[in-house]
Amino acid sequence: MRPAYDARLWYRQIPLRHSVRAYDGRSVPGDMLDSLRPFLSSFSDLCRGARGVFLNNAGDLFTGIVGPFGRITGVSTVVVFIGDTSVPEYMEGLGYLGEGVILHATSLGLGTCWVSGTFNWSRTLSRVVRGVNERVVAICALGFPAERENGGQKLLSKLARSRERKPIDAIAGGLPVDKWPAGVREALEAARLAPSAVNRQPWFFEVAEDGVTLSVQGPGSGYGSSKRLDCGIALLHFEVAARALGIEGDWKLMGPPHVGRFVFGSGER
Repeated sequence: MRPAYDARLWYRQIPLRHSVRAYDGRSVPGDMLDSLRPFLSSFSDLCRGARGVFLNNAGDLFTGIVGPFGRITGVSTVVVFIGDTSVPEYMEGLGYLGEGVILHATSLGLGTCWVSGTFNWSRTLSRVVRGVNERVVAICALGFPAERENGGQKLLSKLARSRERKPIDAIAGGLPVDKWPAGVREALEAARLAPSAVNRQPWFFEVAEDGVTLSVQGPGSGYGSSKRLDCGIALLHFEVAARALGIEGDWKLMGPPHVGRFVFGSGER
């Protein structure tokens, strides 16, 4: 199944997306939620084992400190990301699906923030988990940025996002750069902007004449690893850029330590 999204629209959101921690308390309107709803389930074959659920009046889920800029405040609407642990690739599926929700939300003018581990797990689980194999992996704050987020805090967040980004030659190899197919460097730049836990950027792209292979760098590459969620986000960023730039191809998922291979020319028409 060819992923159902507007690649050019999402590609424009990649450099705009940033973590918003201060919201103005308003709930997200129904028409915006309706626009996001198709991306809460399998809008691509790569989303197997992943789903999202909206919760309103859910600001009490946040219980801890998030990042160097303090608590998430003023949140009303939350997206809960749930994985089916019986599906080996559920973590990369959640990264892919969740970032799709976030890019589309950004296109609607909404603020977002990926969060894992700093919210009320038991309350979240009791409200949304359906079966013994399901696990809440992350949540996403969703709403309208507060005025202060539009000022200094927004600038700090953008600076933090760009700070210490690995250079292209640290996240990609294979063919010499001057032999890379047209558009691949731009797609890798989009992947380079993908968010990851503590900005670890645990991905590596091997460029070949017929495709690009994405793998997990370092230990913790096995199924169910949080690094595979990070790589699922980078996988979507690469795919969005490739489609926006006219590069035909599809991701084929692979086992550890690899995540997938984007095979050129395999896209459905």
